[in-house]
Amino acid sequence: MTAKRFALAFGLAIILPAMIHSGVSIFSPPPRWEDYQVASMMESSPGDRQNMETQRRQRETERKAALKVFQTHLFAVAVPLGLAAMLAGAFCRGPAIGAGLMFGGIFSVCNGYYNCWSELSATLRFLSLLAAMVVLIYIGYRRLERRDPPPGI
Repeated sequence: MTAKRFALAFGLAIILPAMIHSGVSIFSPPPRWEDYQVASMMESSPGDRQNMETQRRQRETERKAALKVFQTHLFAVAVPLGLAAMLAGAFCRGPAIGAGLMFGGIFSVCNGYYNCWSELSATLRFLSLLAAMVVLIYIGYRRLERRDPPPGI
C-alpha cells in the first residue's frame, strides 16, 4: 500500500507543474524558434547579407520580447498556484494527496522562478520568496508539527 501512496504523491508532484505550464502556454504561447528565423545567407550578395543580418537581429529582438511575455505570465500563474497547492496539500486529509500537492506546489513555484528569474526585479524576487517561505513555515509550524499538550494535562 505504501508504494501506491508514493506513486500517487509522485504523480501529483510531476503532473501539477506540467499542467500549469501547459495551461499558461494555451493562453500565452511561448515563441517558437522556427518563427523567428531568417533564410540562409550562403548564396547571397554582400548587400543582401547585410540586410539579412539586420533582419535576423530584429527577429531575435522580437523573439526575446515574446519570450519575456511568456515567462512573466508563467511566473504570475505558477507561483501563486504553487503556493495555493502547498497550502491545500497541508490541509488535505489524504496523506498521499497532501504530499503530492505540496511537492507539486513546490515544483510549480520552482518552475515559475526557473523560467523568469532573470526578468524579475530584486524586490519582486525577495517578496515572492518571502511569501513562499512564510507559507512553508506556516505549514510546518501550524499543520505538520505535533504540538506538545499544554502543561498540567
